[in-house]
Amino acid sequence: MKQLKTPFFLIKEKDLQYDISLLKDSLAQNWGNYIAGYSVKTNSLPWLLNYLKNQGFYAEVVSGTEYDLVSRLGFPGKHIIYNGPIKEKKIFERVLLAGGYVNLDSNYELDWMEELSALYPNRHFHVGLRVNCDIGALCPEEELVSEEGGRFGYCYENGVLKAAIGRLSLLPNVWTAGLHLHSSTQSRTVQVYAALAKMAVQIAREYGLSLDYVDMGGGYFGGRDDKPDYRDYFREICKELSAYFTPEKTILIAEPGVSLISRATTFETSVIDIKDIRGRKFVVTDASRTNLNPLVTRHVYPHHMEYISDISVRNIEACQWVCGATCMEYDKLFEIQNDTALLPGDKIIYDTAGGYTMCLNPLFINYFPAVYVAHTDGTLFTAREAWSNDEFLQKNYVEEIS
Repeated sequence: MKQLKTPFFLIKEKDLQYDISLLKDSLAQNWGNYIAGYSVKTNSLPWLLNYLKNQGFYAEVVSGTEYDLVSRLGFPGKHIIYNGPIKEKKIFERVLLAGGYVNLDSNYELDWMEELSALYPNRHFHVGLRVNCDIGALCPEEELVSEEGGRFGYCYENGVLKAAIGRLSLLPNVWTAGLHLHSSTQSRTVQVYAALAKMAVQIAREYGLSLDYVDMGGGYFGGRDDKPDYRDYFREICKELSAYFTPEKTILIAEPGVSLISRATTFETSVIDIKDIRGRKFVVTDASRTNLNPLVTRHVYPHHMEYISDISVRNIEACQWVCGATCMEYDKLFEIQNDTALLPGDKIIYDTAGGYTMCLNPLFINYFPAVYVAHTDGTLFTAREAWSNDEFLQKNYVEEIS
């Protein structure tokens, strides 16, 4: 591969295809009747969305902007899954009328369904409900994302979910056809997903629901050999679902994001300078913590090095701090202890950098880095050029001062 100017993201098609096949095979072998959706918010790179569309993926969107993007890229309306707590009424209606999937999340969406039912009395609407259940109670050993519990969907424990099902049941042409069980924990264990699948069975039995689909959402581990993968998750999910549902009647939907693309994507940077300040070595690189962790919450960044010269003749440094390209003091990524001294021109390549990092990159000091795709045939494709002021100035205006 030719030398490319850093920093840049690199997507390796071979690794991407590996995880796509792993997902599809796991769903096919354990259930058979499935839809593979992709979480657009995780990485909305147009090249990636188009690639996944051609692999048969549906687009899982949570905003009008995302809906417009995937529509422009050619996803048919019936291959769109509309989730999220803040929906747009026109798009809500479009997706339903096109035969796509809508999982209700908020109270006003129930009002919209009552309006649509009256407006289109000859149409049949099959909708899903996002379930909010107490993961902490179901899986007390789990490390939760929030101590207060999840904030999305209709609460099962206090009867809000039951009331939502009741409201929909009063509409002659509307059916509660799906349950959306997306719920996250820090630990992402297989047991959490098994418990959620079991909850889908419990709710369907309790309220007499005959479901067209169960949507298990995303949040799975992926791209790591030391963690569970799709085979582990869907074996247990489907074991629980089969207690009540059958593949002949009920579709299993999965909406992965990070787990699908992290293995395939790296972020490549170069060492620009080494600063020796009062006995500390600071390694200055041409990218930033904001490229990899815009919320500045992480302290671990999986990575590997590529050295420009023989490391056997280099010194061993007790401590080196890898720093970013911004002028902010907090722009330090990680510390290297008792290891090979880095030199200008060496590369630090961050692994599993495809999920969220690319989309959350801020327009701060430097703009969006380039994105390249390494195809399986050895060719290189430019999926996005690095942004310059030509892109930044679009739709920005200044006033002439007289």
